[in-house]
Amino acid sequence: MTEKKEHRYCPYCDVEITEANLPLCQACGIEIFYCPRCRKPLPRDKRVCPSCGADIRQEAAKGGVN
Repeated sequence: MTEKKEHRYCPYCDVEITEANLPLCQACGIEIFYCPRCRKPLPRDKRVCPSCGADIRQEAAKGGVN
């Protein structure tokens, strides 16, 4: 069984992020913020994750990272 690689894209410039754990987009140099629940990249001004619907501030208060 092959493992399916999930592609992640910078929410600012739409360039693929090659390392999900890097804090910066390699293309535009902006620090990437990740959803504390699903770990998908999103703009810092979002209050709700468009991928999983998590309330960003609530998840971060529970101990999420970033």
